[in-house]
Order: sequence, then C-alpha cells, then structure tokens
Amino acid sequence: MTGTRGVARAARQMRRLALHVLVPAVGAAAPLAVVPAVTSTAGAAGWAAIAVGLSVGVAAAVVAELGWGIVGPQRVVRQPAARSRLYAAALASRLVAVALTTPLAAVVTGLVVVEHRPAAVLVAVGVSLGALSPAWFFIGLGRPAVVLLAETSPRVVTSLASAVAIVHGAPLEVYGSGLIVSVVAALALASLLDDAARPPRRRDFAGVPATLREQRVLVLGRAVTTTYKSLPSAMLGGVAPGAVAGFAAVDRPLRMGLQVVSAVPDRLQTWVGHPSPGLARRRSLWSLLANAVLGFVVGVAFATLMPSVGRLLFTGAVDVTPTLAVWGGVLAGVVCASRGAGLALVSAGRPGCTTLAASCSAAVGVPGLLVLGERAGSAGALAALAAAETVGLVVQLVAVAHRPGGHGPGSHGPGSHGRPDDLVPPT
Repeated sequence: MTGTRGVARAARQMRRLALHVLVPAVGAAAPLAVVPAVTSTAGAAGWAAIAVGLSVGVAAAVVAELGWGIVGPQRVVRQPAARSRLYAAALASRLVAVALTTPLAAVVTGLVVVEHRPAAVLVAVGVSLGALSPAWFFIGLGRPAVVLLAETSPRVVTSLASAVAIVHGAPLEVYGSGLIVSVVAALALASLLDDAARPPRRRDFAGVPATLREQRVLVLGRAVTTTYKSLPSAMLGGVAPGAVAGFAAVDRPLRMGLQVVSAVPDRLQTWVGHPSPGLARRRSLWSLLANAVLGFVVGVAFATLMPSVGRLLFTGAVDVTPTLAVWGGVLAGVVCASRGAGLALVSAGRPGCTTLAASCSAAVGVPGLLVLGERAGSAGALAALAAAETVGLVVQLVAVAHRPGGHGPGSHGPGSHGRPDDLVPPT
C-alpha cells in the first residue's frame, strides 16, 4: 500500500512539473513564431525595430510589475486565506505603475527606432502591459494549468495569428496589437477561472502608496536591473546601430529560453518558501545547487545549438556566429545560477540584498555594454552582460553565506528537522 501511494505521489509530482515546464515553453515558442515572419518580410531592419520595442517594453514591464513575481508566490503560500486581498492589492498597484511606465516606453521606443517606428512602439506598449500578468498568483497557488489557460494561451493565439498575418502581407503593427489584446484576455480569463482573482476596488487603490513603500527596495532593484537586462538593445542602438540585429538575434532567443527553464525556480518558489525558517534555509541550499546545475546544462546547450538554430530562426537575414553563441551560453548559465541565489534571499526575508546585487551588476553592465558594444559590436555587448551577471551572482552568494546571525543557508534552526521528504526538491 505504501509503495502504491509513493508511485501515485511521484506521478502527481511529475504531472505538476510537466505543467510547470509546459507553461513557459509554450509562452516562449509563441513569439519565436513571429521572428521568421518578421525577418522574411522586413529583413534585419524590421527585426531590429521589433527587438528594440521588445527591449524597452520588457524594461517597462519589469519596473511596473513591482516585484510581485518575486515575492507574490511565496506570500500566497504563506497567506492562503488572504489570496483575494493579495491579488487585488497587486493588480491595483501594477495598474498605477503601468499607467506611468507604458507612455514612457512608447516615447523612448519612438526616439530610438527610425524604420518601422509604429510597429516598434506598439510592441513596446503590448509588452509593457504584460506587467499585469496574473501568472505569479496561480504559481503561488500551485496551479500551472490555469497559467497555461489564462495567461499563456492568449499570447500563443495572438502571436501565431500575427505571424500568419504578417507572412500574408499584413503590416508589422499587427504583432503589437495582438500583444495588447492578449493582456486584456488574460485578466478576463483569470477572473473567470478563480473568484479570488477579482478586479481591484477603491480601497485597493487606496492601499497602493503603502504597497509601494513596502516594496520600494525591491522595486528599486528591479529598476536598476532592467537597465542592463532589458534595455541593452535600445542602448546598443545609440552607440552601435549596426550591431543591434546581431545582438538581439542572441539576446531575444536567450531570454525566451530562460523563460522556459524558469519552470525550475518557479516550481521551487513555493517549496523554498516554507513557514519553518530552518527548513526553508535547508531547502534554499537545494535550490542553489539545482539552479547551478541547470545553468551549466543550459549554457552548454545554447552555445552548441544556437548557430544552427539562428540560421533557421532568422531566415538568413541575421548571422549568429559561434563566438556570439558562446557568450550567450555563458550569460545563460550565470543567469540560471543567480536565480537560485535570489530565491534563497527572498525566502530568508532579505529581498533587499537583490537590490544591492542588481546595483553592482548595473555598475558593471551599463558602461561595459556602451564601451564594449561600440568597440566590439554584438560580442562585446554580450561579454559585458555576462560580466555584469557574474558580479551580481557573487554579491548574492556572499549575502546568502553571511546571513544575520552568522549562519549559512544550510544551518540548523527551529523547525529545520523535518521529514526526509521535506528536504527533497520537488520533481
């Protein structure tokens, strides 16, 4: 009987993990379908314009998301009875933030892009509205199937429809328009699938200033992070416009791939965020190891496969050289490892340390990208980002190792001695 229960439990865990992997995989595959449609009809210039729109839009979304994607899932785990209030507070605060960041994203994109400007601006607006995504809420509830249905499916449908339309002669503007529609659809579906995902009320908006004060350090860190993680294409366009297409040919697939493997830290968020401080610390150690191993595998795979994938993806309009692929692989590996350190810090109630790490990374990444990007083009820009991420990872690891009280992440504390199953990472 015990063996049967164990098999059933393992089967449930495998199904849940498969859903956690499927959600970001499908979400990443959708925009990839648009890339060859753009390059085959508008060439490298069209791709560069869309890439800048994506870059600026992601930067705006990262800031307007206000850190809910980091702290939200663990709060839902620890306060399940308050999930409706948490969702409403999060959506209210992000609606206010989006109202400020989206117009700014449109203006910045319009200033940077020359060719295909309206299409790039619409993409920036559509991506920036992605800050309103309800995915974090359902991840915290352990319901990846709802994320797939409510958040991922609308993006897949609109992206595929945009790709088909562009190939058949529609203007590039249909892609950004589709992104805007997908955000509205995701919010509507979320409220239909879970009563707790209700629209915010007046009192929720009244609490926005308190939310901003509570998460101001984390928001600052996200704002700093976005300068070197999300804006490189736009910044590179200012110093080396000819390098944007090649850089984005590595950076965008890389970010989409990282979105896929985010299934691992997403799955670990609720597991690491255990109410017992001691057990949470020990689980954080497992999380660090799992993400480091994942980073090595992802980095090697990206460096090996990207030149061949690039030829298919960009229809010969943009060349992904082995050198660019190797730098992309290094960057991917460090980012994966850094996610594990970030989870450990959030679980320990020290998300502010991620702001310090982000500031150090930005101090290296921004000037490095501008200088090396101008002198060495796409390869220099990627090398600068890899160096920046490495600095951030080191800072986070030092913070994890030197937690208040002088104990490392694997130290024992109250409640740290759980059942053996409690200490095994979920599959």
